[in-house]
Amino acid sequence: MITDILNTANLYNEGIKRVEERRAQWLKKHEELKGHLKEIAAYLNTNAAYKQGYFVDTLHAFNEDINGTCTDMPSLTFRSGSMPMLVTFKNSMGERKEYTEEGFRIIFNPMITGQLLVLLSPHRSELNKPEQTFTTLAVIDNPADLTMDAADQVIKQGIEAAFYTSFTGISEQQEANENMQSHAHNPIGFKRYETTEHLK
Repeated sequence: MITDILNTANLYNEGIKRVEERRAQWLKKHEELKGHLKEIAAYLNTNAAYKQGYFVDTLHAFNEDINGTCTDMPSLTFRSGSMPMLVTFKNSMGERKEYTEEGFRIIFNPMITGQLLVLLSPHRSELNKPEQTFTTLAVIDNPADLTMDAADQVIKQGIEAAFYTSFTGISEQQEANENMQSHAHNPIGFKRYETTEHLK
């Protein structure tokens, strides 16, 4: 029995080896993935019909207690730029209020276990604030197993899901896929203002 207890206690040793292996895999894989994501961003920036801009960021975990970063587990973010919502309010003093929608983010985020979590952060604006901030697109047990073809599929899936969180795609969601999660449709909240003044 004492040997069985020792073998069970040794699970910790095996577990930490697996964590170290996964983290080492990600440190190597993230360089390949970063280059691939930059190629995708460059291609979209050149060829996409609407030029909102696509970018790739490398981020590091931050500790507020000591204002320090952890460089051992970098994350990669594929993101889009912000878009004007084509809504402008004006008053008689010449002041203007316009609304902008923040771009989506697809985040390849290493977990403390060494696994890789791929998350989608949807479009956001003052007019439409989704309740759920992140959606899980994939969980990759071994970062070394992530192929660039699989990354392409995740990016495609993430952009499609992000479209349905945008003001450009919310109304298209139900027709496109009845199984997709429904989103709240927030009205702008117009108040009717009676005036004979012509505002340009």
